[in-house]
Amino acid sequence: MCYIRLAPQDIGLFRFLLEAYENVGYFTVVDRVCGWLKISTTPSMEETMRRVLAEIAHTVVIEAVFWPKKRAYAF
Repeated sequence: MCYIRLAPQDIGLFRFLLEAYENVGYFTVVDRVCGWLKISTTPSMEETMRRVLAEIAHTVVIEAVFWPKKRAYAF
């Protein structure tokens, strides 16, 4: 999981570009006014997602990327 910020008018284009990379992950809009998105992917696809975001950044300006540190959960 990571968070990115891009221009709100680019969210639709970003959706189509991410969908072109089938089964890498999906996103949820956290704040549509500011353009914050939460990108969800599996741990095994995290490196692929990083490469995909780098490729998409050639077309859509991604202003910020934040990868939270992994947390251990106690049950």
